[in-house]
Amino acid sequence: MNVALPNSENRLYTLDVLRGVAALCVVFWHWQHFFYDGGAPVNFDPAQQPFFKPFTLLYQHGGLAVQLFFTLSGFVFYWLFANEVANRSLPAARFAWDRLTRLYPLHLVTFLAVAGLQSAYSNSHQGYFVYPFNDAYHAVLNLLMMPAWGLEKGWSFNAPIWSVSVEILLYAVFFLVCLSRRGRWPLTVLALALGSYLYPQVYKLGSGVLCFFIGGVTYGLLQQIRRWAGDTGAVWVTVPLCIVAWGWLIHGADALNGNLLLYVCYPLLVAALAGLGFLWQGLGRRWGWLGDISYASYLIHFPLQIIFALALDAFAFPRTVFYQEWVMLLFFAILIPLSLVSHRWLERPVQRYLRQRRPAALGKE
Repeated sequence: MNVALPNSENRLYTLDVLRGVAALCVVFWHWQHFFYDGGAPVNFDPAQQPFFKPFTLLYQHGGLAVQLFFTLSGFVFYWLFANEVANRSLPAARFAWDRLTRLYPLHLVTFLAVAGLQSAYSNSHQGYFVYPFNDAYHAVLNLLMMPAWGLEKGWSFNAPIWSVSVEILLYAVFFLVCLSRRGRWPLTVLALALGSYLYPQVYKLGSGVLCFFIGGVTYGLLQQIRRWAGDTGAVWVTVPLCIVAWGWLIHGADALNGNLLLYVCYPLLVAALAGLGFLWQGLGRRWGWLGDISYASYLIHFPLQIIFALALDAFAFPRTVFYQEWVMLLFFAILIPLSLVSHRWLERPVQRYLRQRRPAALGKE
């Protein structure tokens, strides 16, 4: 996913790269979609998936990359916008307009694409591809970007949009928290505690609230370390801690420790990469395009999956063809250029057009 950055001077390319990699992790996690019959996989052998050995962790736990998105968003929003909101220099209406113009255009395009593709799929199959609730009610929820607010009956249309739907709510809470000025950090910790209470029972909202505000606290702590020890000192603190935490997570237990991942490993990873980015401006610039396409690759990969399923079914390939490595390579060979095209020729021009025509009541840039 993509969190909109105001300009190239306010970019941490290290976090851009991380966001882009996280989006691709979700694609690996969703490769199992090709073996669904209805709402669950049938005759599915996870170990036969393409390149399974080197990417086992992604196939088994790639869905948790969404929580990394939330953590990144919290960090970046506290970094870029918290002071502006607290100082009343960023009006609520302009903040909302900027978020909407970044997120909604591609969401609308992919929603319409999935609606059409699911209709075509259901005409030639017994049901929809993976996500079943593709009716008028859920269409309205999706058009309003509300498919994960607790009003839904289940997964619908371009279901990965659920995390963006939760982010819309998080932006509103973030804005209100920051309006409190001096109270923003106590309220941030309170919101984090609320998310911890909700997660994992209320999975969508709980994980969003928990990880977004963990990201905010991570930014606050990193800033304190930078004040005390400078950028070099911050790197010397965060990078070794990050390496130890991830080593403990990966090699210290037979099963993935979700609490360790969300409460320790993700925040330390974000802090370490941000610290490196603050110390060496431009670090990771060459791979910053991965962050540019993260939102597109995240939203486009599911409609592209439907296209692949329809195409290979039409040529009478069995679904076991998706165990073949060449199919995955072909999929990524289409997804990544398509995401680049989307970012350059759809997302950026439409965003620029809408922001240039921002209603006068919302204020100037």
